[in-house]
Amino acid sequence: MSFLVILLALLINHHWQRDKAILADDWFLLLQRRLRQRVPAMAPEQPEPGPLYAVLLLGLLPAALIVLLLLVQGVLLGVVTLVVHVGLLLLMFEQSSVRLFSTAYLDRWRSGNHESAFLLLQERWSGLVLDNAADRRAVHEQFCRYLIGSAVERLFAVVFWYLVLGPSAALLYHLTVLHRLHCAGERESQAGRFIQRLSFILEWVPARLLALSFCLTGDFVAAFSRLRELWRDAELSAVDLVLACALAAVDTAKRTLFVKESEQGDAVDTVLVAADDAGDFALNPVRAVQQAEDLLSLLQRSQFLWVSLLAILAVASVGV
Repeated sequence: MSFLVILLALLINHHWQRDKAILADDWFLLLQRRLRQRVPAMAPEQPEPGPLYAVLLLGLLPAALIVLLLLVQGVLLGVVTLVVHVGLLLLMFEQSSVRLFSTAYLDRWRSGNHESAFLLLQERWSGLVLDNAADRRAVHEQFCRYLIGSAVERLFAVVFWYLVLGPSAALLYHLTVLHRLHCAGERESQAGRFIQRLSFILEWVPARLLALSFCLTGDFVAAFSRLRELWRDAELSAVDLVLACALAAVDTAKRTLFVKESEQGDAVDTVLVAADDAGDFALNPVRAVQQAEDLLSLLQRSQFLWVSLLAILAVASVGV
């Protein structure tokens, strides 16, 4: 049933063009606030979020999910179980359409309205580290990072853990991601460090499998060479590794098209330079859009590759 659930969830997620989140992450913030209020009463000797808080935050919902699935098992010939599984995956996927957002963002960027594109990205992504659109190159890099980060955290890693250990494991991983996104103030606490470490461990394998997928769906030589350099780096985050391999796979990691501008802002020269040596050149909007579209296409091809491999495993009845 795993293949059927994943296929249905991916199809619904692809064709459901929702421009607003149906169910945002507010439920997680509510759970987190309730636990922050009640855990100190249960463990007054812990002045900061400790092990009990982490266990409850990460364990309550997966345990409740296991109980729910046991209760609905066999109801209506398994249809209820199927609906719960598919609905859970959709809950853990990106809550609004990445395609619609990317189209709107790139339309603004293509027209030269970089400030509007930046504001759209700022509204969409809480992880944005910029305050304004003055540095267009940095804004573009942040957008590319958002695309890859969303794919890793909200799609491929979720599918991986659902396939390997079931829905409760996928939900456990999703909770670690939500904690990283919404609970920055707890990162230095005992519980925060534990959750960050667990998240790193849970992302290690799916991130490298996704990077390997890029080798097969993009520039194999460049992407595999980059993966071989980075795959053992214990300090590199999953998103950093996957982004580096993605840029290599679309052959834009080292060579970038820049337009040199005059003092009046007119384009006066177009040159192909090494990205690291670009200096004060302004990133060509056309090239930036092309790079982002290449990344989106790469992610789509990787989804198709994963589904194809799952189909082969389902037919062969190996672990599915």
